[in-house]
Amino acid sequence: MISGWESLAESLTAAFGEGFVEDFKRTLQDERRAKEELLLGEQRKIAAASERLEQCAIDGIGERYMSLEPGVFWHWIAKEGRQCWNDPTFRREFLRDNPEVRVRTRPRKTSVVRP
Repeated sequence: MISGWESLAESLTAAFGEGFVEDFKRTLQDERRAKEELLLGEQRKIAAASERLEQCAIDGIGERYMSLEPGVFWHWIAKEGRQCWNDPTFRREFLRDNPEVRVRTRPRKTSVVRP
């Protein structure tokens, strides 16, 4: 635990009452949740626009399966660490919990046009 916080909490409790510190802590948690909701709202807008575009992969090469707003990407790096996006379990759970980031691709076969 960070030293000094206990004395600050005690002095705030003495000055403003018993519930002040708990209310302050809840306010900080609510702000974090609000920021997450704003990021996810932006992500939903991007997902809706991306769905209108044609997404194609040629024989599975370079197939795009997820589209994220940079703020969402960096939020999860800050929350879970740099390697979270390299973890297949994290990506699978993220897609499960946030279906709007999934990009639906249609396979396209390679075709050669002969003159």
